[in-house]
Amino acid sequence: MEKWNQSQIRRSILACSGFTDLGMFQEAVRELEALPESVRESTPILIAWLELYQGWQKWSEAMAVAEHLVAREPGDPNWPVAFAYATRRGVSLKAALRILQEAVLSFPSCAAIHFNLACYHAQLHQLEEASLYLQQACKLDPSFRVTAQTDPDLAVLKQPNLS
Repeated sequence: MEKWNQSQIRRSILACSGFTDLGMFQEAVRELEALPESVRESTPILIAWLELYQGWQKWSEAMAVAEHLVAREPGDPNWPVAFAYATRRGVSLKAALRILQEAVLSFPSCAAIHFNLACYHAQLHQLEEASLYLQQACKLDPSFRVTAQTDPDLAVLKQPNLS
C-alpha cells in the first residue's frame, strides 16, 4: 500500500470540494474513498464528507457525519449548526430547533446559533422568539444584519431595527 503525504490528502479534499461544487457527487465520493484508512476519520475528511452530503442533499448522511463531529469536537459550535441544518431538511424543523436550543446553552455567544434559531422560529411563526434571537445574533455579529435582509426564512419578519 502506498503512503500518502499531507499534500496528496489536501489535493483529494480540494478535488472532492470541486467535484461537489460541480454537482459531480460520485466523483467526489471516489476521491474520499480512495484516501487511506488511517485518515478517513480525521476531522478534515469528515468535513469533506459533510460538505459533499450537504451539496448532494443527502440529509440523513449529513446528519450522521455532523452528529459524529458534534461528539468528536464538542467545543466547536459549527457542528451543532451543521447537525441542525441537516436535521431540518432530513427530519423536521422542530427537531432542528431542539438541537439549537440545546446548543445555545453551551455556546451563548455564537451568533450563527442565534441567527439559525431566529430562522427556525420565524418559519414556525414564532415571531417574537425569532425577533429576539435575530436581535441577539446581530448584536453578537453585526454582519448578520445584512444576511437577515435577504434570508428567505426571515421574510415573515418586519426588520426595521436590528440593533
